[in-house]
Amino acid sequence: MSGPGAAGGVASGTGGTAAGAGPYTPNPRGPTSRVELKIDWQFPTYEEKVAQDDGRTVAKRARHALGVEEAFKYLAGDDRRPMLILRECLKCNGTDDALMTRKQDNERTLLMSRWFHCVKLPPDVLAEDHPFHALFAGEKPGHLFFARWDGSVRKDLTGQQSRAELWDLMQSYLASEYDKGIDGSLKELLALLDRFDRIDSDLASVKDQMDDLIEKGQASSSKLGKLQEKLAALQSAKTQARNEAVQLSQAKLKQTAKSAEVPAAAGPRQG
Repeated sequence: MSGPGAAGGVASGTGGTAAGAGPYTPNPRGPTSRVELKIDWQFPTYEEKVAQDDGRTVAKRARHALGVEEAFKYLAGDDRRPMLILRECLKCNGTDDALMTRKQDNERTLLMSRWFHCVKLPPDVLAEDHPFHALFAGEKPGHLFFARWDGSVRKDLTGQQSRAELWDLMQSYLASEYDKGIDGSLKELLALLDRFDRIDSDLASVKDQMDDLIEKGQASSSKLGKLQEKLAALQSAKTQARNEAVQLSQAKLKQTAKSAEVPAAAGPRQG
């Protein structure tokens, strides 16, 4: 993924829908494609320490809400990618439902997320003393919003947006924040998923054939040797494809000054 690492105190992870089910995709995907389609969610924790009068001991400060600018500064750290921030909800049927759909293709959304700094906050963020409460303050806070790394050009979504509206909004941030568009890379990454699936399928088939020969006591047969050569070639092809995915995911940020321009296809603000 492009961009520097996340701020200290922020752990990475992956998200899914309720009960561990993955987001809907049009075709069953192999193990390598599933890895490529995982969102690199960051799960931030905040702990502020205050030095005592003696200058030696350190005490924890009571939990309190940060200001909006301070919250964004902490979450962004040194990462200057545009931000995708989602709050989990105990009442919703799946914590990623504001971003994903169970009835339409999510692959484009999942792949585009690699160019965003994706942050997932817990349901407790609605508590007034939560460090990041200011990001979801108001009577009717939304579940999801996009913004620049510093919190400017923020656009909240209701979770009822169409796939086209969501993709247009994501594209608008990528176009404004990166030197070059990601359309070409995105197209090639989508094609790579099919390539990964073919390689994974062929690998599984070759391994099954090898296991059959070994079970039949033909571990020394020339046929097994040929399968081993085929297995090595497939593993090499998989490594090459994964390297291509890494290269395609690289993108240079513009690192421009704070902009007041609002991306197109923006969703309504909540709260």
